Amino acid sequence: MKKILLSSAILLFVGASFGFRDDTVHLKGVIEDSTCANSKQQMTPGDSRVACVKKCIKEGAKAVLVVDDKIYQIANQKKVMPYAGKEVVVDGTLTNDSIDVSKIADAK
Repeated sequence: MKKILLSSAILLFVGASFGFRDDTVHLKGVIEDSTCANSKQQMTPGDSRVACVKKCIKEGAKAVLVVDDKIYQIANQKKVMPYAGKEVVVDGTLTNDSIDVSKIADAK
């Protein structure tokens, strides 16, 4: 019995020291381009936003998720490209200010 308890304690300690924890998040925001998102100013309204964001990303900006005043970097850029400029709901794993998107859908 002591060996089982000791083994369990060691596994818990090792798991905790490697940071095994659930950092899964569910966020609602807008997929923007990093250039406009960092300017803190909405460059284009509504429907034309999609075209603007896609153009900026094509020119080298990164896709980011903007939630209120918070900007999240996106680890897997290709997954969010169909949603550029749109309001979305995102599930993913958060590491610092970067999100690895596991699921994305239109918010509307």
